[in-house]
Amino acid sequence: MRQYKSLFIDLDDTVYDFTAASRESFKESYDLLHYERYFNSFEQYMEIYEPHNLELWRIYGEGKITKAELNRRRYLHPLETVGVNDPQLAEEFCRNALSLIPTKDKLIDGAIELLEYLRPKYSMYILSNGFKELQSHKMRTAGIDRYFDGLILSEDIGVNKPNRELYDYALQKSGSTVEESIMIGDMFDTDIAGAANIGMHQIYFNPKGKKGHPFEPTYEVTHLSQIKDIL
Repeated sequence: MRQYKSLFIDLDDTVYDFTAASRESFKESYDLLHYERYFNSFEQYMEIYEPHNLELWRIYGEGKITKAELNRRRYLHPLETVGVNDPQLAEEFCRNALSLIPTKDKLIDGAIELLEYLRPKYSMYILSNGFKELQSHKMRTAGIDRYFDGLILSEDIGVNKPNRELYDYALQKSGSTVEESIMIGDMFDTDIAGAANIGMHQIYFNPKGKKGHPFEPTYEVTHLSQIKDIL
């Protein structure tokens, strides 16, 4: 049994409820910019946006598109789908939504209780592919920045999870060893696969019980409270 000293924790949808924060921010932007002119409902907009957004993030993670291209394409796509070619409107939606998201104090159920439990026992670092201008703001708004010893982002070195270079960088920056570290995250292909690739143990936070992954993570939980039984 390994004895862990350092925890690397994904932020979005692991401790910070990015799904809820972004959905609320998108609805506010949708109403502000009168997107009802083009869509039957906000639900229709999200049904168009979400799968394309996930695919663009996958491509971005592979380094095939830039951050600017990611944002341009994901916000323009829903408009183009309903026959509206208005890059300026899409850019305004992007700017408004991204300014609103970090003002939302949304947390995953059990996050504060878990962080209170872990903080006295471990050194803790956020390890995220998220954008620098958003992540620290979200943490401050949600009141969780005080629990962490550092914020390590893919933008720091221009390499995204699951690339091993980012995990090597995280270990170096935190002064940690792979044998004494564990990764906690909700994205199997990035958080879990990336940590496994360098021999780091992982806790897969899988609240929806997704199946069909290529290998078994070190640990798997469906609620954050279950991590207390591991660490």
